[in-house]
Amino acid sequence: MALGFMLMFSRNLFMTSNELKRGTWNKSGGFQLSGKTIGIIGVGHIGKEVVRLLKPFGCKILVNDIINQDKYYEKNDLIESSKKDIYIKSDIITLHTPHNDTTDGLIDMKVLKTMKNSAYILNTARGGIVNEKDLKSALQNNIIAGAAIDAYVEEPPTDKEFLNLPNLICTPHIGGNAKEAVEAMGMSAINHLKEYFLN
Repeated sequence: MALGFMLMFSRNLFMTSNELKRGTWNKSGGFQLSGKTIGIIGVGHIGKEVVRLLKPFGCKILVNDIINQDKYYEKNDLIESSKKDIYIKSDIITLHTPHNDTTDGLIDMKVLKTMKNSAYILNTARGGIVNEKDLKSALQNNIIAGAAIDAYVEEPPTDKEFLNLPNLICTPHIGGNAKEAVEAMGMSAINHLKEYFLN
């Protein structure tokens, strides 16, 4: 899903599709994802899957996690970076952290103002990591180029003005809801129950 959002923004698929539906023929084809700088905050199972999926694109990948993973970073040509460096240098930032006291409001106006005005931010993790009010203002004032959000503080969200921003891709918390993922979660629960009761 994160990779899909990156491709939608880089090749201008989302905005031109919406414009064409309104009768605007915009031939702006965006830019190639290949070779761009991607910042990944949170390098757990999902962050690592994003790294794997990005490999064919030859991106420069900056990573930040609370756990030391030097061997993994070295093996995969990743650049361990401070969050500040990720905010300043990345063309696209994708968030893959839990929501807790240390990540609540992690992305606020102060952070958004340090990003390139051509940059994009993606949150397919948890609501609350991004300050939605600040993000709304940043998108309205072209402080950053765009954002994609799959998780919200209030679900379903009710701020229609925010949801209708032309540079926001918003999805209804479906990141973990692929058919195969739902089946895998169900099987995992069944197997844990079997192990508990049969051992």
